[in-house]
Amino acid sequence: MALFLSTHTNKIDKKGRVSVPARFRSILADRGHGTVVLFPSFEGNAINACDMGVMEGLLEKIGGFDPFSEDRESDADVLMAEAVELQIDGDGRIVIPLVMLEQLGIEGECVFAGRGDSFQIWRPADFEERMKVVKERARLKRSQSASLGRVDA
Repeated sequence: MALFLSTHTNKIDKKGRVSVPARFRSILADRGHGTVVLFPSFEGNAINACDMGVMEGLLEKIGGFDPFSEDRESDADVLMAEAVELQIDGDGRIVIPLVMLEQLGIEGECVFAGRGDSFQIWRPADFEERMKVVKERARLKRSQSASLGRVDA
């Protein structure tokens, strides 16, 4: 299975039109999808993006919760109520809802960051900061493992 890998920075216009990276479009098409589903990240600092198959998998996981639990209710509300399915046009572009862009302060450019089965869309400065934080976290974890005699790649 092809994975969403790498990072791409693309221009985004005032109407929210942005070209989805060619490799990402190819993966979506290979999976039989001409659309992409967007929804806010739980942390609120990025837009999650995936195909409908991944979205259906998320719904299936939520369906495994007790049907009367608060977890099921809140996860379903967060994932499904704010999700939008966007058509990829003939030029490889999507139109990201302005409310999503405004919530993150995205204008002029955005970063597409691969996450394997999905990808995220970020404001460039926020993505740069995120990468500093996660690289430092990984470095600390690795040094802690090494001090315990374990080194995980």
